[in-house]
Amino acid sequence: MDRAWIQVTPSEFSWERDALAFLKQRLPDHEPYRAWANFEFLLDGSIGEVDVLVVSPKGVFLIEIKSWPGELRGDAGTWRRTPPGHTRERSDDNPLLLTNRKAKRLKSLLARQPAFRGQQLPYIAALVFLSHPELDCRLDPSGREGITGLGRNDDGTQLQKGGL
Repeated sequence: MDRAWIQVTPSEFSWERDALAFLKQRLPDHEPYRAWANFEFLLDGSIGEVDVLVVSPKGVFLIEIKSWPGELRGDAGTWRRTPPGHTRERSDDNPLLLTNRKAKRLKSLLARQPAFRGQQLPYIAALVFLSHPELDCRLDPSGREGITGLGRNDDGTQLQKGGL
């Protein structure tokens, strides 16, 4: 995917570099696929950080990478993480909520650009990529909306626990 993958800024985090390499390897290396990784945009004085933006025949996706080992539980609103070797949970808002707001802000910025005047902009779908191979995903069905993981090997075996 070298021709269609633009790495705007190198990642300083090894876990993010691994996740980006995983995505890059799996995206088709032909038209109409395109991806931009690690960039920022400014809208109304606020900075939006984007891990990956992918354009494909199925749509435009703003992808937020989360690389958490351990157990993950929760629903559409709140996630609870328990790192390996710990018993205490940490609660966070479902990252899809922030990712969706970021996707809407990016679309708003694009709509202001001269190149898009009079054009119908595509919907930018928010997607959270849970990239750690040692994740045990136990999110309920409402918490899995807009969430993806490592998927399966070529032989069909799961790469993570929890069926992502």
